[in-house]
Amino acid sequence: MRLIDFEPAIIEDLKSESELIAEKTLSEITVSTVRHPTLGRLVIIRLPNGAGMVVEIDE
Repeated sequence: MRLIDFEPAIIEDLKSESELIAEKTLSEITVSTVRHPTLGRLVIIRLPNGAGMVVEIDE
């Protein structure tokens, strides 16, 4: 498993390229579970300012 910090534009690109599995927002932090065509399963954590982190999940 890897944790990677990303800029808002890259976070949005990853999310738009992926199939959304689940999403939940709590206290303005959004956590999305997605399946990316080449990167596999990802957890995307977005902060209110658009920045965030991606967690690559080993399959």
